[in-house]
Amino acid sequence: MAKRTGYRPLRTRPGAWLASALLAVAAAPGQGRAQAAVSVLPVQGLRFGTLATGIPTVVSPLDGAHRASIELLGAGQVSVTFELPPGLTAGGGGPLLPLRFGGTDGRVTFPRSGSMLIFDPAAPVSFTIPPDAGGATVWLGGSAEPGPRQAPGAYSASITVNVVVANPAT
Repeated sequence: MAKRTGYRPLRTRPGAWLASALLAVAAAPGQGRAQAAVSVLPVQGLRFGTLATGIPTVVSPLDGAHRASIELLGAGQVSVTFELPPGLTAGGGGPLLPLRFGGTDGRVTFPRSGSMLIFDPAAPVSFTIPPDAGGATVWLGGSAEPGPRQAPGAYSASITVNVVVANPAT
């Protein structure tokens, strides 16, 4: 059996992303119109698993086992913003393990139509959930980039997800 040199496992806490994320839902005031109703349900946090020093790990927003996932149930005009951390930290402010979020790391899917919207999670994304769409699902992927001298340990971070729902157009 070959001995691996320079391999030091790093761990991220499962569910660290959305388990501790703040989900805020607001509806814009309307004049004589019914308010849009969308429920926000966190499903799964972003999971990088065990990492090796110096080896980046990419989680695709299409990776059902590791991506973050939020269900939006209802209908209306929706705007989603993420407050993305620069990295994961170990314990009480230990070393930073850099994170990157690219232009295709965000996805919105509409289950009944099968359509998908690709977006950059660093910028707000707005879309309409039609009354007959069955809701929408927001997926988030990203990259963890441990340095060649990254200290071993359990790393975690939080993302704040803001979901604003406006009245449907009449």
